[in-house]
Amino acid sequence: MANVREMVNTHLPVALKLINSAALVAIALSTLCAAGSLREMSGRSAAPAAVTEAD
Repeated sequence: MANVREMVNTHLPVALKLINSAALVAIALSTLCAAGSLREMSGRSAAPAAVTEAD
């Protein structure tokens, strides 16, 4: 049976890679949400149906 230090040294790089990947996915999703919010605030989004029917 391997000691604790060897087990940690074996699994640590894999665990850190998974955490890194999850963090990158979270950053990408938050960037998409922020871009959508900025587009909506700037008025570049499509007009609501009520506005297009009235014009």
